[in-house]
Amino acid sequence: MASLKRDKGLDNTLKVMKQGYLYTTNQRNRLNTTVFETKALGGKPFAVVTGKEGAEMFYNNDIVQREGMLPKRIVNTLFGKGAIHTIDGKKHVDRKALFMSLMTEGNLNYVRELTRTLWQANTQRMESMDEVNIYRESIVLLTKVGTRWAGVQAPPEQIERIATDMDIMIDSFKGLGGVFKGYKESKAARRRVEDWLEDQILETRKGNIHPPEGTALYEFAHWEDYLGNPMDSRNCAIDLMNTFRPLIAINRFVSFGLLAMHDNPVSREKIKSEPDYAYKFAQEVRRYYPFVPFLPGKAKTDIDFQGVTIPAGHGLAIDVYGTLHDESLWEDPNEFRPERFEGWDGSPFDLIPQGGGDYWTNHRCAGEWITVIIMEETMKYFAEKVTYDVPEQDLTVDLNSIPGYVKSGFVIKNVQEVVDRR
Repeated sequence: MASLKRDKGLDNTLKVMKQGYLYTTNQRNRLNTTVFETKALGGKPFAVVTGKEGAEMFYNNDIVQREGMLPKRIVNTLFGKGAIHTIDGKKHVDRKALFMSLMTEGNLNYVRELTRTLWQANTQRMESMDEVNIYRESIVLLTKVGTRWAGVQAPPEQIERIATDMDIMIDSFKGLGGVFKGYKESKAARRRVEDWLEDQILETRKGNIHPPEGTALYEFAHWEDYLGNPMDSRNCAIDLMNTFRPLIAINRFVSFGLLAMHDNPVSREKIKSEPDYAYKFAQEVRRYYPFVPFLPGKAKTDIDFQGVTIPAGHGLAIDVYGTLHDESLWEDPNEFRPERFEGWDGSPFDLIPQGGGDYWTNHRCAGEWITVIIMEETMKYFAEKVTYDVPEQDLTVDLNSIPGYVKSGFVIKNVQEVVDRR
């Protein structure tokens, strides 16, 4: 077995931050290898893998551990202490079943209807605005979708505050576990949202509020683990948030989606005329644009992978963005082409913008189906239900910056409802 090629340096975290989503691709090209070692997050060694084979290895629970590998600062701001993202084994499978129990046909249909209805109801507001920043507008609207879907009580006067706090938490990923300017602000935002949700968990358990059965609030408040114990109220609030926080993060995909329609005008017409095109378009947005850059793990045992040995205890990282742009998986990966999903086999190891592997046993986002549904309905709304102008602005997407954004947020103006008055 050959030894791992290395990106030299005692700690390459700053280099990762500087090169962003392109760091792993740059190093593979420079070292002429498909797997390499780097040191980051305090000088810890990581073997960086990519592609379908890399994902299949990384999401093999028998040989790879995820527990304890997320940077503490990201846990403190984005996921929450004790969140499902931070555990493995039987405990993870048990709690993941709770998340998956929410993915009923009725709940999925409800989030589709909510998305469609709330965008339509938002039309008049956008018509009255001089300009609409889609990044900002969608995070507020998706907060309404997420909280109503989850069954939590979110008074209208608090929606802006909740949306802002959620955005601050999601944006904290840019720190990659290191010191960053907004760390205290992110922790404070998380504390406010956790307090709000824990209060609703406790009030539900006391019988003072009555969320509908089947909602996230009801199911989490009444859930017992495999030992018959209810979840600690704070931990319950944290994972309740994790049922709808990913929905709010979809605002990144929404602004990317409108950018894609702007750059590819024919796609707008296809969304209107082809029944399944919105689905293919949503999947291509998730594949093409930068979202999660990479995810960490640790080898439980010695792993032989593509001619090299990764020793037990060694850090691992799956290159998510690189896998989504792997030429061996995707023809012309740097072209935006929704049609590529016409014959897609649904593999859990190539389209991994929100994690890979099995939903029930792996750390794949339980809300991925909801992401696609929200994107489908949102893209249909902007293609079919309204017209708008796109003024001059900075529409660049900087791949050297984590997390990825449309620089301007994607601003539109002169929004008008499409009305058939024939």
